[in-house]
Amino acid sequence: MSMAEKQEKDMVLSDRQDKLLMEICIKYLTQYAAMIKISRGAQGDESIGQLKKMIREMEAYWGLSDRRDREEQFDKTLRRAVQTRRTNQVSEEQKIAAVNGLYRYASEMVSAQGAEAADRVKEVQSVIRELADDWDMDKEWAYHLCSLIGSMAGYKEQPPSETREESRFFKDISAVAEKMGFEVKGVEKGLLQLYLEGKRVAEVDESGSMLYRPNPNVFKLMDEIEAWKGRKENLHMQDGLQM
Repeated sequence: MSMAEKQEKDMVLSDRQDKLLMEICIKYLTQYAAMIKISRGAQGDESIGQLKKMIREMEAYWGLSDRRDREEQFDKTLRRAVQTRRTNQVSEEQKIAAVNGLYRYASEMVSAQGAEAADRVKEVQSVIRELADDWDMDKEWAYHLCSLIGSMAGYKEQPPSETREESRFFKDISAVAEKMGFEVKGVEKGLLQLYLEGKRVAEVDESGSMLYRPNPNVFKLMDEIEAWKGRKENLHMQDGLQM
């Protein structure tokens, strides 16, 4: 076998392995979407829509076989989860495979498309971080993968502890949240990240609007945010707080 033939054979084998990894990744991202549907209800629809879009893009990017209608399978899995209030268990090995699939997808886009893929690459990083949170994975490892992706793409991916913005609103609400027992994990994409017992429970923007999971402490924090906005010394700031 010539060197050229060997290289071609290796490329074909690598492509098959990548496609198999993407199939596995899509399978467990679908299970994750079902978990979101049960745990968050309608509040999880935006995240579910992002996952469905990402699966569609992965399928097209890797040229996966069209013999399987993954979008129909995605919707079917979510309907079954809603009806039974149950999802299939995802093992640690399967979680790692899903994240590795996302990492491979992002790194390949960076290599092949460069800056053109920047938005999709950042979406992949966001999903990796979310999986690490919701699946109780090794966050240091997941954030390291995101950092590697960022380095390949030419920008630095900072860990949450280094991204807290110094706006007065965020500083004040961070202090209030910490007194209430929240873990403040900094600001990502303009949203203050708040955790309880290692789980992300709320994201707050500078207008005081909040994405959240139902929790008594979160509702109390909402009252504190409204109280902050209503104080005389803060009223002049409201025009500058944008959604």
